[in-house]
Amino acid sequence: MKPVSAVSDFALHARPNLFEIDLGAIAQFTRRIREYVGKEVAICAALKCNAYGFGLLQVAHTVLAAGADMLSMVDPANALELRRAGETAPILVYPGALATSQSVSDAEVFDLIPTLIDLDSATVYSRCATKPLRVAVKVDIGQERLGFPAEEAAEAIAAIARLPNLKVHIVNAHPNVPSPPSFDYLDWQLGRFDAMCRELEAKGLDVPIRMVASSKILSLSRKACFNAVDPGQMFFGPFRAEGDVPWPATRQAFAKLTSRLIHVRTLDRKEFLAQAPFPTRPHMRLGVMPIGSADGMGQLHCGEVLVCGRRAKLLGNPSLEHTRLDLSDILEAKVGDEVVIIGEQGRDRITTDAVVAHQRHVRIADLALAIRPSIPRKYSEPE
Repeated sequence: MKPVSAVSDFALHARPNLFEIDLGAIAQFTRRIREYVGKEVAICAALKCNAYGFGLLQVAHTVLAAGADMLSMVDPANALELRRAGETAPILVYPGALATSQSVSDAEVFDLIPTLIDLDSATVYSRCATKPLRVAVKVDIGQERLGFPAEEAAEAIAAIARLPNLKVHIVNAHPNVPSPPSFDYLDWQLGRFDAMCRELEAKGLDVPIRMVASSKILSLSRKACFNAVDPGQMFFGPFRAEGDVPWPATRQAFAKLTSRLIHVRTLDRKEFLAQAPFPTRPHMRLGVMPIGSADGMGQLHCGEVLVCGRRAKLLGNPSLEHTRLDLSDILEAKVGDEVVIIGEQGRDRITTDAVVAHQRHVRIADLALAIRPSIPRKYSEPE
């Protein structure tokens, strides 16, 4: 599969906003994950939610080229999009859709590995399949969300393995990690998964892939690797948790978010000052950029931006499609000038960490997830 063009046709006709993504950083993080888990552990790149907002097709191509072995996501439509784009790597589909004749057909036609979470769905897949089908089985070891409870899972997996046309290819789990993390609690969950795997072996069931380590788990413990891992957020930058990624980060996928000034004028309002949408003062210089709450701006700023290499404060809250700036101290600012919301301009830089702290997000990935499709993406290719 080849990546799409660096800037889409949409960007040529859209408002002058831009989200710049560093695919080289994603490739770098993929290689570091490979070094960390070792050559014998399979890497399943969890590209949920349009690769956490960074772009499914571009990120999938990048991580696979840099050493990932397979892909995973929740929405089957995303998996079909990858196949139609020519991607041939194995694709695991996490629980998120009903078991129907259509989902079984999609798994067969597009060579997907669906995840089963109960015996009823397993029966549907077995009955509707027209040929042997690889499946995954989700085990609940503490999340209390989806899958077979760990102590019941081996028996259920054995029952699924006896059904016609089903081959259990993956068993996986998603541990619950509170903040701050409890290592005793994590060890208890991993122990439940390990005991289930040993019970499968005792039953003579050979399941090729045993996977439990997400980004958060990998950031805390290497012993959770088993023989496969499924990180997601780790591909895009430092993982914000109690315990960081086990390597220094010199770059990250979120390179820059920018807009342009489309209006600049001086305010001299004298009446109804208390009712103004923001505090005003005589001869205040106002700037407007065409990005607003509908584009995700409400979750994407630290209260100020860069214009002409200098800091400008936001005035009031972003409206639906516009945001006001105070340009009183930047007299040289003019229509058409770049506005940096996140990133570098001149000698200054607004970091993702600053925005995450201001917005009280949990992780850097929340920033890309907040950027709506109305903002064009521009990709820099890996070196």
